[in-house]
Amino acid sequence: MLIAALVCALINYTPASAQRIRAASGGLSIIHSLLWAPYELKLMKKYGVDMEYIAIESGTVGMQTLVANQSQFLFSTGSLAVNANLVGADITIVAGGLNFIPDKLIARPEIKTPEDFRGKKIAISRFGSSSEVNLRICLEKLGVKPEQTQIIQVGGVSTRQTALLAGQVDATILSDPQATAATKNGMKLMVDLSDSKWGFPRYCHNCFMAKRSYLEANREQAINFVKALIEGLYLMKRDKPLAIRLIKKYLRLDDESASIGYDFISPNTAKVCSAYRNVAVSNLSLTKSARQILKPQAPRRKV
Repeated sequence: MLIAALVCALINYTPASAQRIRAASGGLSIIHSLLWAPYELKLMKKYGVDMEYIAIESGTVGMQTLVANQSQFLFSTGSLAVNANLVGADITIVAGGLNFIPDKLIARPEIKTPEDFRGKKIAISRFGSSSEVNLRICLEKLGVKPEQTQIIQVGGVSTRQTALLAGQVDATILSDPQATAATKNGMKLMVDLSDSKWGFPRYCHNCFMAKRSYLEANREQAINFVKALIEGLYLMKRDKPLAIRLIKKYLRLDDESASIGYDFISPNTAKVCSAYRNVAVSNLSLTKSARQILKPQAPRRKV
């Protein structure tokens, strides 16, 4: 009953006026569908936020837009916030969007053992990106030193898949549905970081980030942004055809590939109430630092 009441309250909420912001997705894959539903269904305007959505192929470039005040929110991997703050930025993670590593190391069929990676070309999006970080993790798990390979920058997940299938690179980091499509075309799965057998705990991998200075100056706007995200994710979990339509539009996939991708990141789509509880508590729960910045302020005392 409480969840139903919260959903109704969110759905019936109407703002007085819309405020303009820009939100970017650092990378273009199935994971970034969290921004597509609020944008396409105009949920942001419903909560008083006029959002311009920017799809950027690399999280590294996305972080540059955030630091330069060219965007107010970025959805990408949390390691970017750590790296930016190490050189003096004031980035904080506002909400989590994915609590596991979705990447897989996929190789050409000629690579049969870890030793076969020696001297081979392995594609990532950009240096400093999650694809590089997760590639290094995969190679470590296989006992391969990164310097024994040739790590090259190629582009986004679809571009890397194409390069792999064409034989332009020997291996790459992919997430679903591109990873499954590649293995169906004869490529070999070497490491699946989403599989618990590799020993990785659940943690905030992809997340929404913003500048602390922006959050402190735009408290209500930031809260309304997160509310729209919550409702958008709820609708996508409840309505698979809607999610499939958005995935096909943004990634230009067929029905089968779009469905594989949807099922990979949304395993509880049949359990609507359970899915919404995950949205409210886990998938998009506010981080401790964001709660501190965005907590309701008591009215000031008149002197």
